[in-house]
Amino acid sequence: MAPIAVSLDHAAPAVGIVSLTGEHDAYSADRLTAELGVLLDAEAHVAVDLSAATFIDSQTLSALLKARNAADERSLGFVLVLPADDYTQVHRILDMTGLVSSFVTRPTVADALAAARAHLADPHHVGVG
Repeated sequence: MAPIAVSLDHAAPAVGIVSLTGEHDAYSADRLTAELGVLLDAEAHVAVDLSAATFIDSQTLSALLKARNAADERSLGFVLVLPADDYTQVHRILDMTGLVSSFVTRPTVADALAAARAHLADPHHVGVG
């Protein structure tokens, strides 16, 4: 199974960081959904680090979108880490599906933590950088 790491940045307010490494497909989508659900149920803001992900499929993308919607319902920040210096398959699937505009994205984990804490869940604030 592709690695999924979950950590918590304890600065107030807390942000859960979910890091995806390698390829993620239907096999890991259920675990991703569960990990994101735990953080959202704990009322933590969420940053999903995709900088080490080499592939995500439609089920992984669906899990991210559902979690983002759940974060919106709870007024929690939800931010994807997408490095701006390397155009990967993850960038490509977000662009091809038109879903990049559905997520707040930042190029580094530090930027994503700050954005999540600032409640930048409004898609009008989306942008790398």
